Amino acid sequence: MLELQNSITRKNIKNLMTLFYERAICDKELGPFFIHELGDDIASEDWKEHIELLADFWLAKLLGEKTYKGDLSGAHIRVPHIKKESFMKWIELFSASADEVYVSDISDRFKEKGLLFSEQFMRDLNI
Repeated sequence: MLELQNSITRKNIKNLMTLFYERAICDKELGPFFIHELGDDIASEDWKEHIELLADFWLAKLLGEKTYKGDLSGAHIRVPHIKKESFMKWIELFSASADEVYVSDISDRFKEKGLLFSEQFMRDLNI
């Protein structure tokens, strides 16, 4: 088990994202979505780019850094057959991963934001 992190850095955000996606691609609910978009090899260049993009995203959302310029909702709108259960599973796996990477107060920040983003996606997608 890794030592819990007590600060938000690009490195430990990438550790969180890698842990989460290793779990997500093996999950029967989430795996097909991610494998369809990025493949099943988390060490691939596509996955590395995705994890870097998400590090930019989380640095912007949690620390106010000017690192993310993408369209978060737009990326998810084109995912076919996504449903509420998919988001619930995402929250479950993401929360468990955050708890394994960060001390509780930082993990809670990630989980709170993740839940808000998930709720926004569901509203945007009318699910």
